[in-house]
Amino acid sequence: SECDMKTSWQYRDYQKGDEQKILTLYRQVNKREMFLPLWVWKFADVPFGSAIIKLMFDDDKLIGHHGLIPMHIQVGRTVVDAALSVNTMTHPDYEKQGIFSHLTEEIYVKCQQLGIKFVYGFPNDNSYYAWTKKLGLKDMGRMTILEKNLGVPTQRKKWQNRTVNSLEVFDERIDLLWKTVQEGYNVTVPRTSEYLNWRFVKHPVERYAIFGIEDDSRGLSGYLVLKTYALGPETKGHIVDMLCVEGKDLARDLIRYSEHYFMERGIR
Repeated sequence: SECDMKTSWQYRDYQKGDEQKILTLYRQVNKREMFLPLWVWKFADVPFGSAIIKLMFDDDKLIGHHGLIPMHIQVGRTVVDAALSVNTMTHPDYEKQGIFSHLTEEIYVKCQQLGIKFVYGFPNDNSYYAWTKKLGLKDMGRMTILEKNLGVPTQRKKWQNRTVNSLEVFDERIDLLWKTVQEGYNVTVPRTSEYLNWRFVKHPVERYAIFGIEDDSRGLSGYLVLKTYALGPETKGHIVDMLCVEGKDLARDLIRYSEHYFMERGIR
């Protein structure tokens, strides 16, 4: 609440030029760097509007940050304005002084003014308590990680009959694919070319391998986004996103294609 704030503290919206202080705070909190191009991609180049960022200062020292990325979410048959919560940060010297709660209350007021219907996020174990108990966010369940150990590459299986091509960019064929399948999804980010190109093609740090399954009519019947990442001593393959039309065992074949892609690169 307002009365807990020290007199030297003040909060305000992000202003152009605050980036360096935000990146410094990120380093102090996370013990690693976030480089400016990643910040720009994440907060300035989002296709759905400007990010909403609330900052807390102690005199001119940045001590708290809460950022929301605007997102379009399909709910049933309607697309609504929502926001994804990312990079909530409190300076290590100022923890447990109510900064997180205060900035969050402020940012939610701003969201209501902007007509944002809901905020969602993926808190780590450290923030989980604050999110659910202090801020009243509802737990929608944990993200489940599915893993499979891969063997050695075998002879190509049935997906060899399908035309799988590498995609440099998501073009209008992706929008047609999305229109074909969108009614099968109740709550999701619409997989439009605008969203997918921002999320995967324009990412300044990560490199994704993107594939499309072509059908005979020069359209796409599915796509696949893969990433390899080093986790400690071992490298893992990650199916980041995939989408396909119903039936014809396409989903199965996309997963098999992924397995083969990773096995060929020595990933187990």
